[in-house]
Amino acid sequence: MPDRQARNPNSIYPLKPQSFLVKENDRSCLGSPGHSSDLPTAKAGTVAANATPSIWQGDGYYLSLIYGVGSPQAISFVDAFANEIEVATARTYKPSKQFKMALAALLANLLRIEAKANPAYGYHGMSPDAFRLLQVGYWPFREVADGMEALGYLHREKGYKEHSGFFAKAVATRFKATASLIDKAGSYGIVPADWRTHFHRLPRPRAIPHPIVLKAECNPKGKGKRMYVDRRDPTVIALARPIDELNAYFYDVVIEPDRHYAFHRIFAKGVGGSKTYGWDQGARVYSIGDGYQHMSEIERAGITINGEATVELDIKASHITILHAKMKVDVPNYPDPYTIDGFDRGAIKTFVTMTLGHTKFHPDWTDDSRKNYAKSRTKRGLPPLALPPFDDVRRATLQAIPLLIDWPDSSYRWGDLQFIESEAVLEAVHTLAMVRDVPVLPVHDSIIVPVSKRALAEAVLSAAFQKHVGIKPFIEAKR
Repeated sequence: MPDRQARNPNSIYPLKPQSFLVKENDRSCLGSPGHSSDLPTAKAGTVAANATPSIWQGDGYYLSLIYGVGSPQAISFVDAFANEIEVATARTYKPSKQFKMALAALLANLLRIEAKANPAYGYHGMSPDAFRLLQVGYWPFREVADGMEALGYLHREKGYKEHSGFFAKAVATRFKATASLIDKAGSYGIVPADWRTHFHRLPRPRAIPHPIVLKAECNPKGKGKRMYVDRRDPTVIALARPIDELNAYFYDVVIEPDRHYAFHRIFAKGVGGSKTYGWDQGARVYSIGDGYQHMSEIERAGITINGEATVELDIKASHITILHAKMKVDVPNYPDPYTIDGFDRGAIKTFVTMTLGHTKFHPDWTDDSRKNYAKSRTKRGLPPLALPPFDDVRRATLQAIPLLIDWPDSSYRWGDLQFIESEAVLEAVHTLAMVRDVPVLPVHDSIIVPVSKRALAEAVLSAAFQKHVGIKPFIEAKR
């Protein structure tokens, strides 16, 4: 990455011109700092006039589709249900293994949702591309959904989901079990509360077809299209190697609760195709499906690895630390620049993350920033608190962290910062697994490690961060 010019020492902060303010409809791209990818739910979008609005209200849950039958009752249920769909839809061939796998996966997810304290709905993309990384295929799933809907066992609604993950708004079909489906499952002795007794997670794959994913530059709607990646390309082969090795390593690692399927690495802001792309934007390692990265901080504290309790090691103020290091400017109030007298630390962090996720300053808090701030407090077990006035937070933050004053003119962007961070975290996770035989789960700017390996993991993570960033990080244990 080329050297960047240092900030203008003569710049001051009153107010930036209007051209330096983000418009209301300005959205960030894939995995930008302004949009946390750790949020498990998605709000319902516009509901069609002929749908029942009440069933699509509240939070939705991603259909991970990584569960299969795990009891004699479930086997009987799926076999009989598959045959019923065959007869009702006048299929001319018996249900295939792939059809039954898709049926079992959908049933498990629907029952899982109904078992929640506040059942909502499930969502999943319905393009073939949305099934690329799964054992459940697009066509079998589509046939299952068509058949279940025709028989009155499934509510289904096409539309949009608004969320704070990869894209601010994306197409997704919503699914919900009907009362008839719950009754039918009950006739086989299967009730939503006991869904885990009857459906087990499919075995983790030792390898996946696409460990490296490239998303295109955002369009005005904030959606980055997945681009073709040539796995024969030497650069792609090299990038895929550590991901392939981690997937093979984690094949039989016992993780409870079992919320991990496989890893892949998503590069962002692709331009011109994979052969001319620089492979230096975004690049975080994600757990495919409804994985542990979607769990709240409190929930992640209960994760065990091979039967041992874990601790989450977090790199304090990772992106702002990287920015200062690359600009050769000392980090103010090291190790925690987000601690400013008179303000909640979370409010300062919210301002910084939403700023780093764009190329200009915002004129006010966005709806996403307010929602994410509230959710972050809930996830950490903190009482509700409204964000302070935006101008007060902006003024205090830019006085405390003056490097941000020139952010609109910076040659660094969120994709650069995220890439540098990901290089450090991936190296640490890979080294611990492949060299020291210590299974470690990455969570973007933190890692989850067995308690007995805390000191070793902290040393390896610190060394990797210093290697890629040029400064020793402050690492904090979350429990």
